[in-house]
Amino acid sequence: MMFEVSGQVFYFDLNEISDIMKIDSDKINIDELLSKEDKKEMNDIKKIKDDNYPLIDVAKWELTKALIETVLHEQGVVDEQMGITKLGEQLSIPFRLSFNTLLMNKIIKQK
Repeated sequence: MMFEVSGQVFYFDLNEISDIMKIDSDKINIDELLSKEDKKEMNDIKKIKDDNYPLIDVAKWELTKALIETVLHEQGVVDEQMGITKLGEQLSIPFRLSFNTLLMNKIIKQK
């Protein structure tokens, strides 16, 4: 999906999103994550780790998802003829914060 902001075309890099969300399962020590009472859960997590299922950072995913939704749901009327300096005044603060965060983290890329 491509979208235009101020005459420039941008897109979401799904590979970058995937890379940011991944947790390196080799660096996880299951025994430190769960208490001794959670032996059944611990065995389930070890099985998932051993089966090479991808583990994701849920907090990163939820935040990234919210940022993307904010960018996609911007409904303000924008007059791009007024130039880039006036564009910032027309876009909402949540949109600008979300767009710039995603851009800086290379999730949004310019075509």
